[in-house]
Amino acid sequence: MTMSDSLRVALSQLAIADGDKETNLRAIEDSIQQAFAQQADILVLPELSLTGLTAKDEMTSLAEESDGPSLQKIRSMLRDCPVNLVVSFPERGPDGEIYIATSLLTSTGAVAAHYRKTHLFQEENLIFTPGNELVDTRFKSLKLGLLTCYDLEFPEASRVLALRGSQLLVVNSANMTPYESVHRLLVQARAMENQCFVAYCNRVGANDAYHYPGQSCVAGPFGEILLAMDEDAQRLQVVDLPLIRLQEARQAFDYLKERRSGLYDLDATV
Repeated sequence: MTMSDSLRVALSQLAIADGDKETNLRAIEDSIQQAFAQQADILVLPELSLTGLTAKDEMTSLAEESDGPSLQKIRSMLRDCPVNLVVSFPERGPDGEIYIATSLLTSTGAVAAHYRKTHLFQEENLIFTPGNELVDTRFKSLKLGLLTCYDLEFPEASRVLALRGSQLLVVNSANMTPYESVHRLLVQARAMENQCFVAYCNRVGANDAYHYPGQSCVAGPFGEILLAMDEDAQRLQVVDLPLIRLQEARQAFDYLKERRSGLYDLDATV
């Protein structure tokens, strides 16, 4: 890794149309075109960017298999504008269960990683099934871990991914008011305590139930904010991650190396 190494991340803070795949697919295509034009290495979209959140019956009908027709359309978009893409959608499992799923698609449309949200928030438990696996993958010169929204509020998830080598945590989200201060705080905390980059993309707009405040952000390995997006603005912004900061943080102090894991064994203390 050299001082010149960087990774360009694009966050597209979308005003998702709940239940309207065609409208959302057009917004996704526009985001792909913008990210490609700005030479992004990876584009991150909000949670459930394909469908938004609806009532259980409608969500069940909107759900698709992991390589369903909507994902095939998105993969075809990448042929014209090749960019790596993190996209979230309701996935129908083999027994009819529904997951909040995230796929990392390469610029060729191949699936590099697939994650099912492991921590469901309140009424999400009435609609979805939680995933049971944390997911990471090699991405360019880094190892990348995937998380979704409420997952960020459980430090164990980020820490496990960091211990497995993740240097960039990508978080798609549909966090609502009045909890926007929570995600900004935790993005910085998760980045600093794991000495990694955290890229967090939230949706904007409102529906009958929630107001989504946006405020997407990216933090670096010292917890520093590298990108802070506006509230309530549907837009795409890019940021270059200075990868040398990963080395600089570990040279200053090394949280992962200096952990005393034996003190944290619940089986030994309960």
